[in-house]
Amino acid sequence: MENDDWKKKTVSPKHQTPPKVDISHPCPGISRFFGMVGSVAAALTIFYGGSQVLGIPPLDWTTPAWTTKHIVLVVVAVIFGAVAGLLGFGVGMMIKVRSERLNHLYIVLWQFLANGSLLWILLIGIAMSISLGKDEAKAAVLRFGAERATWHVIGTGTAVSLSLGLMFFLVPILRSPIFGYLFPAIGVSLLTAKWHFHIYGIQGHSWIMAGLAFPIGLLIFCPPMIARDHHQRRLALEMIQ
Repeated sequence: MENDDWKKKTVSPKHQTPPKVDISHPCPGISRFFGMVGSVAAALTIFYGGSQVLGIPPLDWTTPAWTTKHIVLVVVAVIFGAVAGLLGFGVGMMIKVRSERLNHLYIVLWQFLANGSLLWILLIGIAMSISLGKDEAKAAVLRFGAERATWHVIGTGTAVSLSLGLMFFLVPILRSPIFGYLFPAIGVSLLTAKWHFHIYGIQGHSWIMAGLAFPIGLLIFCPPMIARDHHQRRLALEMIQ
């Protein structure tokens, strides 16, 4: 008698449990920072690395001559930058920040960095145009070096933004009124704006406008976004519980 047991067995792939991603204590500030770093790093690597590998001549940012290869390379850099940004955001979500105070610090620093760096570029550009005129301000940037000037204003804006963010974070800890942030923040901002003008050899006084407007602008824009990030963290914690 033949053995028919093999006919009774069902052959099917084994179901594997998908890996779980632990996001029990996410920090929106860290997540967004990692996303920004991943996006910028990938985009710059693709653009400048691709230019070297493909033998594409670098752009003269004073008078850029865009070719088809440059445009394609920019599109590819943007796409890879977006993907890398999402991956960086996901990695940041997996970093546990259990301390609420530490979470608050990261959120504050991120929001001041993200908003402050853009606001600083805008205000310094306006201040230079007021003091020199639009054409002469452009000429001053070209004399300084367009690419060098870009990194200079970004670096300056980053430094002053993080400094003011740390001051804002310390205000409630020191139980100081909001003027405990505003007065020293204005002082730091004015000194930085004055130094920025000195580097370019600009003799005008419109740096005062930029130095005054910068900390006040951050005080307007950042607190609502900080509150939003805290709300998102609370929602994430409630979903996990």
